[in-house]
Amino acid sequence: MSLTLAGPLLAGSANAVESAPMATASGGSAGAIRGIGYAAISIQPGRSKVQKQLMAIRASRLAAMRELAEKIYGLDINSYSSLSEGIMQADTLRGNVSGLVRYARTISIGPIKTDIYETILEIDAADAASMASERAPATR
Repeated sequence: MSLTLAGPLLAGSANAVESAPMATASGGSAGAIRGIGYAAISIQPGRSKVQKQLMAIRASRLAAMRELAEKIYGLDINSYSSLSEGIMQADTLRGNVSGLVRYARTISIGPIKTDIYETILEIDAADAASMASERAPATR
């Protein structure tokens, strides 16, 4: 990604939210599923603040895609707990999601705090249902 792309991405983010369709009580526009992702700028790798901002944009977009995938395909939860003489020794919880997300529209990308980027993606419910039905059921 070139450095010149950062300007339009940062400047255009505020207007994207205003032009988004009216939100329903569930937080998305009618007939759509939304995924929201967040990323901190300061913890991103990079030599300059602009590089860190670009990485935060990418990380927040990927987090939003992951949330869409969780909503479309579900989340596989694995848990492990270990007790010894009635005392908890270990408790591990892992979540995994896997799937192809297509047709996602970017509603907004922008800073919401001085160090946090937010990305909002949206996909039509019919497209999400189509993707979910294309996936073969997992067998265990």
